[in-house]
Amino acid sequence: MDALGAFGSGLQGLHRADEAMRRNADTVAKVTARVDRTENLNTALVESQSALHQAQASVKVVKAADEMLGTLLDTRA
Repeated sequence: MDALGAFGSGLQGLHRADEAMRRNADTVAKVTARVDRTENLNTALVESQSALHQAQASVKVVKAADEMLGTLLDTRA
């Protein structure tokens, strides 16, 4: 995978993680108003943790792509 492709993949991963966090935050807000829905709350919290891991991994991809681009620019200069 080239540096620009990796950068795009990292940004796409961050976008997906952000969407998942927003969706799960909405679920948590709705469920806390109805105590009888603890299963939905647990699912939302677990999925939020998964989205956090996805975001962290995506940041690492973006950083690696940034470093590759910097190295390529240094090599060409």
